[in-house]
This record gives sequence, structure tokens and C-alpha cells, in this order.
Amino acid sequence: MTSSLLQVGELAALMQDKPITLVRAVMDDPVTSAPDARDAFVLPSSVDVDLDKEGSDHAIALPHTMPSATAFADYLGKKGITQNTPVVVYDTRGIYSAPRVWWMLKSVGHNEAYLLDGGQPAWKTAGLPVSETSQASQNTYQANPQSNWFVDANTVVESLNSDVQIIDARSKPRFHGEIPEPREGLRSGHMPGAFNIPFTELLKNNHFLPVTELKDVFDKANIDLSKPIICTCGSGITACIIGYAALLCGATDVAVYDGSWSQWGANNQYPVVID
Repeated sequence: MTSSLLQVGELAALMQDKPITLVRAVMDDPVTSAPDARDAFVLPSSVDVDLDKEGSDHAIALPHTMPSATAFADYLGKKGITQNTPVVVYDTRGIYSAPRVWWMLKSVGHNEAYLLDGGQPAWKTAGLPVSETSQASQNTYQANPQSNWFVDANTVVESLNSDVQIIDARSKPRFHGEIPEPREGLRSGHMPGAFNIPFTELLKNNHFLPVTELKDVFDKANIDLSKPIICTCGSGITACIIGYAALLCGATDVAVYDGSWSQWGANNQYPVVID
């Protein structure tokens, strides 16, 4: 495959060629609390990675924190996935939480990981086969952690006033501090020098825009894709949409700030700008 982003027809053909494990990324909406459609049909040969449950580290008082490589490997193993399993990640909304799980897989060294453009809705629209339940069988996953996929707050602080570009995926009113944050106790505004690309600007009808149009979005936001990028959002989920789009456009130095605004906005030691 020339791209890790698959259309439904490409996935259907790939599934005819070799065994594929489909990973459904599920999570409730962190802003509205609307529940995910966990009881809806699933694609064949699917297992769930639940970002509200074992897919996140709940020992840390931040939502949707990346588990340790060991804990995530154990979770993947329980889903029947090994480090050599070809995996395609999708979600019930089209493009929302799936890029996060894809990003997590890459951070533990998973080579053959794909993302389904349009997700479950696109599969259903195409009239392709579905299953009533997900499936899993015990296996062992050997993680090979990669340090360049996620960064912490200290790295973001060090990146301020450098050539690193911080891209915030939150809505413009949240970025500019025009409305309160949906999570209680967080300051409004954004990091000094950050750029704002609401993740919705990279999508149309629950699909990624074509690469030429994605590049236009980054260009209009004055992002130089040849320079380092750190993506952030509310809790590290939609930042992965920005990061994935940047990779599609040829960027090579892209990381996600895992704590995102849930951490930055809650701690007065980190600078905040309202404009």
C-alpha cells in the first residue's frame, strides 16, 4: 500500500488477500459526553480498543492518557493482536478517535497499521458485510516503544520560541479564549505562539480532505511542513487527526502532546495567551 489511509474498497480488497484485524476505536464524546455507538454493528474481524477504559491510563488524573508501552501491549495481546498483525483502525463517527489509536500503535512500534477513511459510516454506506459482535483471542504483543510520537509538557515548554510549530486542534472560540473550556477548572486561551487548525477543517463528510486540499489548509495557517510540529487539543485525541493529516502531506517530524489542554490549562506554571 502506498498510503496508510485506506478507502473502504481498498480495505475490502485487502481483506480478501490476507488476514487483517480491524480495530474499532471507541470513546464517548469528551466535550458533549454523548456516548459512542458501542452497541452498533461492527466490521468483520473487529476488536474494540476503548479509550475510556483500558485504552487509556487512569492512574494519571488526565483524560485519555497514553498507557505505558507494557500496559498497552498487554491490552493489545488480550485483543489477539501481535506486533506483526496487520491492523486497520476505524471508528463509529468516520474520523474521530481512530487516528488516536493509530498513533498509539505507531508509538509502540507497530509497522503495519492502517486507518479506514470514513470509518464505520463509510463501510455501511458501501453496503459491505457487517458483524453483530467483536471478537478477540489471547495473544502476546511485543512492544518496541518509539519516543518520537508523544511528547510531554516539558518538551512543549522547551519548544516555545523555537522553530517547532505548535498546532492546536480545538475550535477557534476555545483557542482564542472566547468561551469557557468544557472541562471544569481549565483556563481559557492557548499556548504562546501556537497555530490554530480546528480538526474539522481537515475533514469533509467524515473523511479526510484530499492531500492537495490538506496542504492548502496547512499553508493558509502558515505551517511549514518541513519543520517540527507538535499537535495539541483538549485531551490528546483530535490532535492525532492534525498529526495524521500532516504526515499524509509529507511532514516527517510530528508529535502529539499527550496532556494537551487538560494538563496545560490546569497548571498555572504554563503560560497562556488570550487574543
